[in-house]
Amino acid sequence: MRFFSNVFILAVLATALLAGTLPSLAAAPVKMKVRPGLGGLYKVNQHLELVITVDNPGPGFAGTITVEQDEERPERRRPDLARVATDVDVPAGASGQYRLVIPGELASVKPVVRLVSGGQVLAESWVEGVAVDDGRMVILALGEDVTGGGLQDWLSQGVGSLATLKYLSPGELPGDSLLLSAADIIMIGPAGVSRLSQEQVKALKEWVYLGGSLVLLGGAGAGEGGSFTDVSPVQVSSRQVVAGKLEGLRSGGPLLVAAGRLVAGKALAVENGVPVLARRPLGRGEVLYCGAAPGDLGGEARDVWSALLNSTIPGPGIKVLLPQGPYPTGNPAVASLVAASAYIPRLAGPPVPVLALLWLVYATAVGPLLYFLLRRADRRDWAWALVPAGALVAAGCFYLLAPAGRIQGYLTQTLAAVEILSPEMAEVRAGASVVTTRGGDLTVQAAPGMLAGPSSGSTNRTAVLVQQNKDTTTVNFGNVQYNSLRQVYALRLRRDLGSIAGRLYLEGNSIKGDLVNKTGLDLRDCKLILGSRVIPAGNLPAGGTVHIEEKLEGVNPPADPEMLLAALGVGKPGRPGDPYFRERMMLNEIIYGDYGRPAGIQFIGWYDGSPGIFAVAGKSGRSADYGLVLVKQTIPLDAAGRFYLPAGLIKPRIGEFLMPGRSPSPENIAIDDQKVHLVYDLDDAGISRNFQIAALDIQYAKGQFNLSVEIYNHQEGRWEQLPDGGKRIGSADLSRYLSHNQVWLKVTGESRGPYPAWPGLAVEGEVS
Repeated sequence: MRFFSNVFILAVLATALLAGTLPSLAAAPVKMKVRPGLGGLYKVNQHLELVITVDNPGPGFAGTITVEQDEERPERRRPDLARVATDVDVPAGASGQYRLVIPGELASVKPVVRLVSGGQVLAESWVEGVAVDDGRMVILALGEDVTGGGLQDWLSQGVGSLATLKYLSPGELPGDSLLLSAADIIMIGPAGVSRLSQEQVKALKEWVYLGGSLVLLGGAGAGEGGSFTDVSPVQVSSRQVVAGKLEGLRSGGPLLVAAGRLVAGKALAVENGVPVLARRPLGRGEVLYCGAAPGDLGGEARDVWSALLNSTIPGPGIKVLLPQGPYPTGNPAVASLVAASAYIPRLAGPPVPVLALLWLVYATAVGPLLYFLLRRADRRDWAWALVPAGALVAAGCFYLLAPAGRIQGYLTQTLAAVEILSPEMAEVRAGASVVTTRGGDLTVQAAPGMLAGPSSGSTNRTAVLVQQNKDTTTVNFGNVQYNSLRQVYALRLRRDLGSIAGRLYLEGNSIKGDLVNKTGLDLRDCKLILGSRVIPAGNLPAGGTVHIEEKLEGVNPPADPEMLLAALGVGKPGRPGDPYFRERMMLNEIIYGDYGRPAGIQFIGWYDGSPGIFAVAGKSGRSADYGLVLVKQTIPLDAAGRFYLPAGLIKPRIGEFLMPGRSPSPENIAIDDQKVHLVYDLDDAGISRNFQIAALDIQYAKGQFNLSVEIYNHQEGRWEQLPDGGKRIGSADLSRYLSHNQVWLKVTGESRGPYPAWPGLAVEGEVS
């Protein structure tokens, strides 16, 4: 009896111990919910945040949350998608919330999310989101007060037909600007601003610098001490009733608006001296301001949305101009960097003629020469030993000449593109290739705070695990073959890099100014890009200063991308092995990208050395870490007295034309493969002071376009054909073709050649 009693006690203890170790055996099961960020919307080429809530009614435990492809859905499985995991510590009798960032490519296959502890799956769920086509715009409305004013009606037809509107609670907005990249436009009203945390406000401002369009409705956060006062084009001081016509954009009566003064950017509609609509470029993005609440605008305010958003949302039927050049598949932000990192100049093998000469020397040495020497010495029997010895020596020499012979542990090359958006913020994008000679497991760790993962070119990615713990990400490659290569990418914002300080100004036909390198990097081959003109700036060491003084006289038709690459000193496209292959690939995004965005004056410089973004763990032996960094920044521009603005500095926006006081008609917004509407906004030049225009010069080469180029005459309300080769518009005719500092062109047929090169607009003006 005593024996059975002891057995019973031991069984109870074992059961209790097992239940404590495996929470799934407790009284209630663990539950898990997975909610994709941005309300479930995502883009395949962007990252997506998963908000994972774990409800644990039992004892606490440690485990791992893993996102991977579902084995029960073989039709969706892709061999090029890695697993993503994070370690969690779930408290007892409580709920825990965890965040995991996955690529949009992984989300597109509807992966399964598993919570594992002690080798047992405690809970699982699936990622159920909606992928948005790359060609569609995503508009996030933060709060119900964004509705009204004919917004839905405008989006359902006309220019908004390529946009997707999603309502999102302000509390659901991610606090990381890189996780907002799937959104193109974010609208917010006063009620939504009050519900944002400081972290979310900071993320929104950074997102604008990265290329987003933030719309402040009803003067949201634009008052003194408001969340967005420092980025809003209008500083709100009161509320006021205006006539409500908004320069013909609205057909209603009096309108209550947030009133204030324009502090930056450009007013789009002024009523009773109050700027009601305004736009302020900021970094690669913009802040749009509307002093009226959408609910007060009324249903006949579609033209208000057109005026506010026509520079952001393309018109229907627009031909999307994707960046040209050798971009492999994968995330376009890092694809060119990853591809170019595989070419490692320090591992270049000897040229084929050298190998042929060495082989000829070897054949001669162990053949006729050795036979002649042994015969003279009457030691021909030594050939049995000397010939194999010579072969071993030759084989050793060839091995040492090969790239693999120079790597004993591992070698890493990182290519990084750093775009300085403000003195306090820079975007860092990096791609790296890691070569390991011994094979086996390979673990690559990214710098803290970076989003990282394996590139789309890495093989056998299903065996790759991306581990995210706190702010550190590691990429674990399993079973790497001997002497093989693996590639990774990383993205982040850096706030301690500094900037290229200084300002350039236009004076007469010259551009002048001093630039100071405050980045801490010794930069070489620095250049300024002004449209199609390239100004050398030489080497610029950390803390150094360079003086710029260059004449801008003469006609400078815009160059096509290949001509500009040649002017930058990297020549025409070539295959790996060319001296400037890496530089050319890294410049492709600057040259081919950013269509429809103002260019300004671009500074570029190169830093030779590793940026310290990736580290390889667990590998012994001799190692090397190489790298190349491209630093880019838009330089502020000013003017003094009379000045000349060269063609190409103002890049055209591709989209609709909005006639003042008229809804866009089909003939005004028809954009297809044969007709492209170009809007040249002189304010995009970034000249901070007020200026008057003396003359405009539309420049392009004769025969550059297949068909005619037309300019819009605002006084007569019609299109006029330009002479082949462009036209100079003097002060007497400016009022005909210049309206609100904009010039409208209509190009029928693309430019001749493989790449589009739009007409250039040169400006002669004077600071008032």
